[in-house]
Amino acid sequence: MKIGLLEDDPAQANLLISWLEAEGHHVIHASTSADFLVQNQQHALDMAILDWQLPDMSGLEVLTLLRQKHDSKIPILFSTQRNAEEDIVRALKKGADDYLTKPVRKGELIARISALGRRAGIQDSSNVIELGPLLLDVQKETISLNGAAVKLTRKDYLVALSLFQHQGKVLSREFLLKAVWGIEGLDTRTVDVHVSRVRRSLQIGPEMGYAIKTIYQHGYRLEKL
Repeated sequence: MKIGLLEDDPAQANLLISWLEAEGHHVIHASTSADFLVQNQQHALDMAILDWQLPDMSGLEVLTLLRQKHDSKIPILFSTQRNAEEDIVRALKKGADDYLTKPVRKGELIARISALGRRAGIQDSSNVIELGPLLLDVQKETISLNGAAVKLTRKDYLVALSLFQHQGKVLSREFLLKAVWGIEGLDTRTVDVHVSRVRRSLQIGPEMGYAIKTIYQHGYRLEKL
């Protein structure tokens, strides 16, 4: 999984990164809340681990922004020294999925991460991705609808692939620009045009039971209705 880690203590951050990477996870680390929010827009995170007390805004404020402004539904685990019951309840009510108090123990952290991943239905990328009547073959680079091949331009296929591989996660326009075009700074309206074509070509809508939802001022999320 691609895990975002917000931790301002270098020693603690390095420890968690070593544990997580040893389990095969890819960690995106930020030491400030502002930097973490930028990283969240640039990477399609599967999960986040947040500290509470940080040099700029608190982890609780970051949690609120992720859930409300960015409409993020990824699992979020708090890792903090704050162990008062009211703090734990407050974080869970704000949208946290789990809560660990420091010092964090390796076995417990890995177990919690695995459990959150299972509950969220996070799986490794497969060569074949099924989405209702749609079938995307990563190796052959083809997409079929009800068994019939759908003709897409190369860019449209790559946009669809990004959405399929990150189902349920918000993908920023900047992320899609980098993933599909390999560049940054291009007019983001280009992304809107291609997403619209993918939606139309693959007939993704309520009748299929899926939707490509537009997230205001951010990007898109492919989700099951």
